[in-house]
Amino acid sequence: MIETALVELIDRATAECAEQQRADLHGRLRQIRARVLDPTQLVLVVGESKQGKSALVNAIVNAPVCASGDDVTTVVPTLVRHSDEPTALLIEHEPRQGPAALERMPVPIEQVREQLERALALGRPVTRGEIGIPRAVLQNGLALMDTPGVGSVSSSLTATTLAVVAEADALLMVSDATQELTTNELTFLKQATALCPNVALVLPKIDRTPHWRRVLEVNRKHLDNAGIAAKIFPVSANIRMRAMQTKNTNLNAESGFPPLLEFLKTEMAGRHEQLTRRLVAHNVSEALTQINDALRAELAAQNPRTAAETLVELETAQRRAEDLKRVASRWQKALNEGISEMFTDIEFDFRERSWAVLHEVSEIFEAADPLEVWDEFRDWLAAQLTAAITETFEWLEQRKERLAEQVADEMLAQHAGALPNLDRVRPPDPLDEVPEPKLPPNSEYKRFDQFLTGLRGSYGGVLMFGLITTLANLPLINVVSISAGVLLGTKSLKEDKDLRLRRRQSEAKTAVQRYVEQVIFQVNKEAKDAIRGVHRGLHSHYMGITEDAQMEISRAIQEIKRSAERSAVDRDQRAKEIRQKLEDLTVLRRRVNMLTQNRITAA
Repeated sequence: MIETALVELIDRATAECAEQQRADLHGRLRQIRARVLDPTQLVLVVGESKQGKSALVNAIVNAPVCASGDDVTTVVPTLVRHSDEPTALLIEHEPRQGPAALERMPVPIEQVREQLERALALGRPVTRGEIGIPRAVLQNGLALMDTPGVGSVSSSLTATTLAVVAEADALLMVSDATQELTTNELTFLKQATALCPNVALVLPKIDRTPHWRRVLEVNRKHLDNAGIAAKIFPVSANIRMRAMQTKNTNLNAESGFPPLLEFLKTEMAGRHEQLTRRLVAHNVSEALTQINDALRAELAAQNPRTAAETLVELETAQRRAEDLKRVASRWQKALNEGISEMFTDIEFDFRERSWAVLHEVSEIFEAADPLEVWDEFRDWLAAQLTAAITETFEWLEQRKERLAEQVADEMLAQHAGALPNLDRVRPPDPLDEVPEPKLPPNSEYKRFDQFLTGLRGSYGGVLMFGLITTLANLPLINVVSISAGVLLGTKSLKEDKDLRLRRRQSEAKTAVQRYVEQVIFQVNKEAKDAIRGVHRGLHSHYMGITEDAQMEISRAIQEIKRSAERSAVDRDQRAKEIRQKLEDLTVLRRRVNMLTQNRITAA
């Protein structure tokens, strides 16, 4: 039976990994073994955040099983499988009972998102959600898993996604059709295909961009250049859901989903055994290659050394260790100084941009009446602040890339490695969190108040000129006194209107200034959080390189010392053992190669 043969082959390779103390390879092969024994055909939906992964899963199964939207981010994997009745579970890892202990908590299917957020807020160790629904596309054992976005600054979500890649039969890489594949996405694809070689690329949101065909062709070239064999499916989840609601066949064909569903049915679910063979062959071959390389390196080190050669090697290794300490000190200093400068520069940059906006506000209210232009002004102010925020965070993105290169320059050439894959720093939207500026109170000048103001001014004019004209034997109320009253009343009303206008303008400037200061506070907080994330991402990346180099040097020193202490007889014996082990691995590798030729049999 093919399943038994595959499990036996995996067990043989797992034993070799355990013997060579390769816990990483051992763990990966144990995951593959579990997948071989599981009849489910697991398809992972992966990609960066905000690419439409959850909407894609919902459109495939024609049900809102995964929370989606611009304000929603997947934080734990969600498995969607077939069930006769709608069901939902939250799966929790319980470390107190051992690594294999899982707790399954049933929840109402319409409250999955709320229950998940509540569990995570309480600090519960939720590892994934499981949703069962009655759908024909899932009946033959196909299961879809929506995964967290990859490439985050903290790398925690990327690690969560990569942790389940090795369990998958196939991957659907999601990258929306608004832009071509990024360097980060291609890097992740290379990492993922090293664990699971069965990949297809899905380009959603073709309804939002007219140039998606050009993006498709560019992506096909990117995949070819990267050596990644993957079919590409341009789709629109919005059109698909609308077609399902209206039962419109033509609209469904326009959505691009029929070829994708056919691919899942024939290439994935219909070729489960072949995909399983490829999955096992790829991962077992990778593990055996790494073990083989390590054994050959050890075999080369069995040649007897003179005392002088051993001393030279030991001194060289110790110098490498000292150089690495100096390098670590240099790159950490460069990183800390760069982050400190970034904090200061970004804060000053946005303040400078916001002061420019306030200067324009002052000029506007030198001439305009806030009462007449307030609604239009608020829209203008929001647009100006949004543009300023976007420009500041675009500069922050450029500074992040430049800082990563500066820190990389401080690393020794043999330890520099690739630049880290950090998420793009996206501009925040703090305007929703700050109350909008309001028109100053009592801004409206009512007609009755204007009448009283004019009456007060005209009263003095009538009285003053009336008394003067009485000297000419005219009555107190006459044409001259009335005309003077009208003139002075009009002048008094105009002066009061001007005074009220200046007060409104001054109060409007003050209200806008307070509003902009609140926006500055929010933006600075968002910028500091983003910069801290950049700091964590860069520090984690280069510290990982440093720690790996330290471990490599430490192992080299220990091996030199052990080799110096080992007798010639011991070295000869160990060399014979290694040669025998290499022959065993060669035989095992032949059996792995037979997997792709469909000729493997039980041992």
